[in-house]
Amino acid sequence: MGRIYLGEAFGLLGKTMPFIWARLGSYLLLGLGLGLYFGIIGGVAWLLGSLWGPLGVVVFLAGIGGAFVVVRWVTRYYFYLLKAAHTAVMTEIIVHGRAPQGSQIEYGRKAVTDRFKDTSIMFAVDVLVDGAVKSIVRTFTRIASILPIPGLQGLGKVLERVAVASTTYIDESILSRAYARREQNVWAVAHEGVVLYAQAWKPILANAVVLALLGYVEFFLLLAVLGLPALAIAAVIPGINLVLGVAVILGAWMIKLAVGDALAMGATLIAYHRATENMEPNPEWVGRIEGVSSKFRELGQKAREAVDPGTAAPAPAESGPVSAPTPAPAAATLPAADPQAGSLNLAFEGQAGDLQRSSEESVNEA
Repeated sequence: MGRIYLGEAFGLLGKTMPFIWARLGSYLLLGLGLGLYFGIIGGVAWLLGSLWGPLGVVVFLAGIGGAFVVVRWVTRYYFYLLKAAHTAVMTEIIVHGRAPQGSQIEYGRKAVTDRFKDTSIMFAVDVLVDGAVKSIVRTFTRIASILPIPGLQGLGKVLERVAVASTTYIDESILSRAYARREQNVWAVAHEGVVLYAQAWKPILANAVVLALLGYVEFFLLLAVLGLPALAIAAVIPGINLVLGVAVILGAWMIKLAVGDALAMGATLIAYHRATENMEPNPEWVGRIEGVSSKFRELGQKAREAVDPGTAAPAPAESGPVSAPTPAPAAATLPAADPQAGSLNLAFEGQAGDLQRSSEESVNEA
């Protein structure tokens, strides 16, 4: 398994403290706002419920739905951009070894707007990259479930779910190449970044999975740290137990989002750039990924359109034939001594067929 760059990631947090304070302040305001909101909604629901019980329940559930909409909107149109600006500054430090001069937040904002002229473009690129990465991860982890080992099928499904859930900051790492390369065709940079990820997936995915699991540990530790003083206060003032419970949960979650997620993002960025350093995209992998991901095919189509809109052909439909370069034999592209690598080749080369049949054929040949 590759390194988990926690030490260097902590160093990145120290070098980008303006963003940490901005994240903490923003999530603190969001947490206070949610606390006030639920206090008001809870009070109104209680008053209406005293008149007619079902009405109070309906009002409270509607309030939860309204909070979900507000948080989703704020996350998409504020925290997403703040995270992108933080990614740009972290990338500058990782790739060039120095923090930008002047205001880091202003530098990050300018880097994002220079590379992505419209936030809708950034969202669109991110959606396609996310879909492509998840398809690749599912294909890799599905190998475990088709190996003829008793009891491994269930483990393979669990591994697939954990691995897919851990890809959050892999998308950010691929998009970070747009800041490192200083290129305007962000579609092409992202397309190439996905190919590099597929070529160097092991240490990057291992890092991401461990960080995702650590994220849960961080949250429960924060619950314990904040919960102990809350219990002491509740023992003195029993009437505010519910308020304290909600405050502890919100506080732990907001600190985890502000600091814990920034740490995970930094470690994933380092893992991606270290694993793909001096690596060139292998054209054969383009065809393999196109065979398992329509999002990746669409990403390539967008990259071609950005260069020459008049000559780009329509992206192939999901159910249509996939045009891809003929891959070389597995032994020529991946070492024969690595049985897992050979299995991955079979999975991609048998992209339109049955994965179980591919596995059985590989076992028979062995």
